[in-house]
Amino acid sequence: MKKNITVTLILVCLFFNYLALIPSFAITSFKEGVYQLSNLNITPKNRYTIQNVSLDNSAYVALFDEEQRQIQSIHLPPKSENYSLIPLEPSYRIVIIGKGEVIIA
Repeated sequence: MKKNITVTLILVCLFFNYLALIPSFAITSFKEGVYQLSNLNITPKNRYTIQNVSLDNSAYVALFDEEQRQIQSIHLPPKSENYSLIPLEPSYRIVIIGKGEVIIA
C-alpha cells in the first residue's frame, strides 16, 4: 500500500513539473490587441509558429522590433495552417488585428 501511494505522489509531482515547463502562451489563444513579448515568457532566438484557430474570422498579425519598425506581417485566414515566425526577442511587440483567435507555439 505504501508503495502505491509513493508511486502515485511521485507521478503527480512529475506531472505538475511537466506542466510548469510548458510556456503559458502555448496553450493560450490571443485576440485583437498589442502584446509585449517579454510578458509572454518567450525564449529569445527561438523559432515559433503562429496559427489562426477561429472558424469564421481572419486575423492580421504584425511584429515590431524595439524601435517600432515592422519586421514581419502575416494575414491568417480562418482555420489557417501554421506559419513560421522569425526568431523572437523579448523586446518585440506583436499586434493582432481582426476577430480571429491566434495561437503562438
